Parts: sequence; C-alpha cells; structure tokens
Amino acid sequence: MKPWRDRANTLGYISGGIESQASMLRQILGQLPCNGKTSLIWKNLKGKEVSARCEELCRSQLSTAGLVVRREKEGQWAASDYSAQWLENPEPESLVIHFHNNVKFIGELLEGIGANTSQTDLLNLARDTYGLPWSSLDQIRRRTGWLRSLGMLELWGTQVVRTPSGEALLNQLDLCLPEEAKGDVAYSEEVASVDPEVMQYLSDSSGMDQDSLRGRRPLIGYIPRGTKSTSRDSDESSLSASEAVRNLISLLGNGITIEHFRNACAEQLGITHSSFQSTLHALRHMGLIEQVAFNVFAPTADAHWLTDVGNEQVLVAYLHSRYSFFGEILKVIDEPSTTTSLTTQAKERFGYAQASNGEIRLRLGFLQDAGLAERVDWQRFRVTAAGKAFSDLLSLQIESATTEGPVDNLAPKQGEPQSSSIREIVHDLQEYGKDGNESKAFEEAIARAFQFLGFQAEHLGGPGRTDVLAVAQLAPGDDYRVIIDAKSSGSGVVTESSVKFDALRDHKRKHKADHAVVIGPDFATRLKDWAVENGVIMLQVDDLVSALKRHACNPISLRDMRSVLSRADAHRDEMADQYDASERRSMLIGKILALAFQEAVDNDPMASGFISVENFIYALRKEVTPRPTAESVQECLDFLSSPLVSALEENKGRYKLADSPHNAATRLRGIGASLVSESRDIMAE
Repeated sequence: MKPWRDRANTLGYISGGIESQASMLRQILGQLPCNGKTSLIWKNLKGKEVSARCEELCRSQLSTAGLVVRREKEGQWAASDYSAQWLENPEPESLVIHFHNNVKFIGELLEGIGANTSQTDLLNLARDTYGLPWSSLDQIRRRTGWLRSLGMLELWGTQVVRTPSGEALLNQLDLCLPEEAKGDVAYSEEVASVDPEVMQYLSDSSGMDQDSLRGRRPLIGYIPRGTKSTSRDSDESSLSASEAVRNLISLLGNGITIEHFRNACAEQLGITHSSFQSTLHALRHMGLIEQVAFNVFAPTADAHWLTDVGNEQVLVAYLHSRYSFFGEILKVIDEPSTTTSLTTQAKERFGYAQASNGEIRLRLGFLQDAGLAERVDWQRFRVTAAGKAFSDLLSLQIESATTEGPVDNLAPKQGEPQSSSIREIVHDLQEYGKDGNESKAFEEAIARAFQFLGFQAEHLGGPGRTDVLAVAQLAPGDDYRVIIDAKSSGSGVVTESSVKFDALRDHKRKHKADHAVVIGPDFATRLKDWAVENGVIMLQVDDLVSALKRHACNPISLRDMRSVLSRADAHRDEMADQYDASERRSMLIGKILALAFQEAVDNDPMASGFISVENFIYALRKEVTPRPTAESVQECLDFLSSPLVSALEENKGRYKLADSPHNAATRLRGIGASLVSESRDIMAE
C-alpha cells in the first residue's frame, strides 16, 4: 500500500453511468493493449454504447489509480499487472482494496459513513478531517459511484449506506490517521544535522547583506527533466532537479562545441533543438557553465563538485546565493504548504513579483533532493528537521514590511475620511465575523470589502433594509445590484434559523437587486443546500478574505464578479477560476518580459535581442501550466509593445526589450494612480 502522500487525489470516471463503472472497466481492459489513437467501445448496464479515444480515457481517467500503464517503446496503453490479474478473477473486494492502496479517501470514506450520512457530509469529512482540497462533490460522487457499482454502498435518497459487503471489507483495510493525512505527524529530530562540508561552504560564502539578497536573480529558467530516473518516486516520469543539472554538466565533460552539446542533449536527454537555447541560458545564468572559446562551452571550476552525488545541500546553498526566495522557502514551509500558497507568499511577503508555480516547484525539487524538504501529499510540502537546521545557517532575506502599501492606496474610498487598507478589512472581517455582539462592525467591514472589489457599496442596516447594498456601476444593461446580509456567529457557524429566505426575497425586491449574498464565518450544511434552492450565495468569510487578497494583486472585473454571483451552486469554484485566469494573465506578462530581458542581456549578436512570437510561445509552454494559447501570448505582446507601456519593441513580428522592467512597472503604476484619481473625482460629484 502506498503512503497517503503518494496516493492519487483523483479517481477516474468512465462515461456511461455511475453504477456501470466496474462492468465498463472490464470491457475496456479487455481491449488493451492498443494504440492511443484507437477508439475504445463499451456498453453500460442498460446496453447503451459509449466510446472514447484510448489516449484520453487511459491517461485522464484510468492511469491515476494504477489500472493502466503506457508502454513507451510500443506507443501503446496496456492493462497494469494488477488489472491483468483482476480480469482473470474480477472480485469486487480486490478492486476496492486496489483503489484504497492507490487513491486517497476510499476506505476512509467507507469508515466515515454513519447514520444519516449524505455525500455533502462525506465532502466535509474529506476536506476538514483529511485536508483534501475539494470544493465540489465531484470526487465524492466518483468514489461512491465506484463503490456502489462494486456492491459496497447503496444510496437511499440522499443517504449513503454501507452494505454488508462494505462492512466486511472495511475490517480488512488499513486506514490513514487524519493527522498523517494532514501532515501533522511530527518528523524525527534525529536527522537534524548538516553535513560538515556544507557547513564549511556556508561559512566561506556567508555574509550576504539584504541588498545582495534582494538583488538575486528571480528566474532559474528551463531545466529539462524528461528522462526517467530510478531515484525518484515510481509514478514520476522525470529526473529530479539535481539529476537533470548533473547530467547536463556531465555531457559537457571538459568542454565541447555548442553544436556537439546540442546534439548530445538531443540524443541522450531528449532535448529538442528549439529548447536547447533556453537550457543553455539557464545553465549560464546559474554560473555552472561558461564560454571558453568561440562556440565552445565548458563547466565552471566548481560545477562538477557542486553537482556531484552527495553534494545536494552544497548545491542548494550555492543556488540560494544566486536566486530569490530559495532558502527562504524552508522558513515558510514550517507548516505544510502548496506551491500556489508559496507563490503567493513569495510575492506578498518577499516582494518576489515574478514568482510562479513552476519556479517554486523547481526550487522545491532541489530542496527535496537535498533532504531539506519533503512532500506531504501531491500538493503540499514541508521542511524536514535537517532543513530547519540548514536554514538557520543561511543569510535570509527579511520579509518586506510594506507589501500591500501600493495596493491600499488604489482601493476605492467613496468619501471615507481615511483609506481602508486590505489589512484592516481582513482583520475586521475575521474578528467581527465570529463576535455575535459586533454585528454593525461586521456589516461595515463587509461594505468596505465590496468597495475594495470595485463596487459602490453602502452600509444600510435597520428594519426592512438589507445590511449592505453593493452596486456595480457599469453601462446600462451591464450594471447590477447586490443585497448582502451579514451573519456573525460566536460559535463560528451560522445556524439554520438565522437566515430568513423570505426576508431576503423582500429585500431583493425592495432594492431592485439582481443577486443576494449572505456572508458569515461558516454555515450549517442544510442551510447551504437551501441557499442553492433559493439562488442565494452563501459566502464564507475565509473565501471573501481570499478573494480580497487575490484581488489586491490581480483583480477581476465586475463583469467577471457577476459570473461568480450567478452561481449559487458553485460560486467558490467560479471565483477561484476567475482569479486563476487573472493571475495567469499577469504571470504571462511577467514571463514574457523576463524572457525579453534575458535575451537582451545574453549579448547574442545573431538575434540582436529579438525573439519571434513562435519562440516566445514555445518557451512559455515549457514554463507555464496550463499552456498559454497563441492568442493569449500575442495579446500580451501587443500590450507590452503598445506606446502606453513601451516595454517591448516590435519589428516584423519579432520583439525585443525596449525599456527596463522597472520603468514599465512604474509607468503602469502611474497610469493606475491617474485612473483612481479620476474615478474618485467622478464618484465625489
């Protein structure tokens, strides 16, 4: 059985009906092995025929649970060893045990079923007790569907019930403890030591001041990791970060021509010629290779030693001295953290504006190789005891004291005597939301929060009136109004009797509103279901706080916010999707400008600093997930090369750096300040 952290979060689904899953799986496995382009055909229990491309079905739905494997040499998908055995003796209990050993929250779901348990209750158990990051019932329904198809569960209306077979099987399963699942199990302090050679290296290279730490390079760049490595987790298909760099340095030997290096990378590491230039740039900026003659490159004096097996901690210390937010990660991940949260903290706490999930994952890869960080599960990482000891020896960048200053000044004021900073709003929402005696203060904090989101928001309150009225001041036909009911609760949960849907409908009519929102610390389960039936958004304070923090750096439009408010059934997912899209646009602009800057300082006389649109797209697709479309890249290039921004210069479809990124950022801040000033004058009138 795999450790919890190595099990998959997602369980696949086969089209054709939730209760037909096991039957359809047998039909599909019987058609393997086959080429990825082949169409697989199966029937559900009602005899309806369904089909899908082998590649899409196997990769997206069946591979995570270890039901199929890809044979790279033949270019085929085949049944895994387990699936081949199961086909010969398709016992339901065997498949459930296999799922439990490879996928999270299978046996734990069975064990969590009690009297009157609904699928929503199981979602809350998965999220609150086992730390799974699910915001919808999709993964719960997939699990209960498979278990129903295998005879372990039944669904009585909304109630999930274990069958006698499910009861018997539960006794055979080794369940994960919640504290282990959430990464709360303490790590051993016995390994909290640092290699003496590392301590000597740190001693020799210590003394970086804060200016030096803030001046480190932001981007490591592209390190290809496409070759299978036996030292990594069995289900990962790439080299570790340290192994990838070690292999590249090894290929150079004592020095070879760039043409020989390019060909060796292609033959032995699978690096395409178009990706080679990005790899070369990354290694040069890393200080591990240098040009020693015309078109000849060789490892630098310490490169082989830094990348030797066993010197992974020395390599981390070296990279920390060259790249932003490297050793600092070890201080941030004292509690289990996702790459997304680390990216946010890098930007907000350390001013690392160009942080991205890809760059953070690469840093975590080096830290894992050195035994300084470990993966708690597929999404979260934490520092090891050795990492704690190691970080104490590093010179670390001090957190920025004014991360949100510029953002505070851009918030709409609407006649308030003093600005309401995001820090103040967040503090008041979190404090007064759980204080049943401060309802008015909570309502005022919500009004300021919606002002920060771009609404004209007014605190009303009183009999027969909504607590807060928020108006999206847009052109006729696009404008809309929102009534907001504030519900503070000393217990932290708004009870069923606290929300009157009839009163909300009256307030909505009275204020001619288009949407209704109730905001509180959390809500009773049945209250959430009733809200969906009544078209009312139940917005938790933590979700509003998260939106405010993301809005401060990457705001979404009032039109986008309307899409969120229109989804009473899935507003959390919709809000996350909207902010994800906004953050991707900003990140893409930063990546493009960074690539242009890198090309400009590389002094390549052949290209003269210009990059074609195609090369931008190719480089970005290696670094950005999900891959950006050609249209989105072109939109960013048009924006950066416009006269208002003047960051890039365009010439016959190619682009080069036209000004420093600092000047471009300052120019945009000036435009933003002018827009805010004008909008305040208009609103004051």
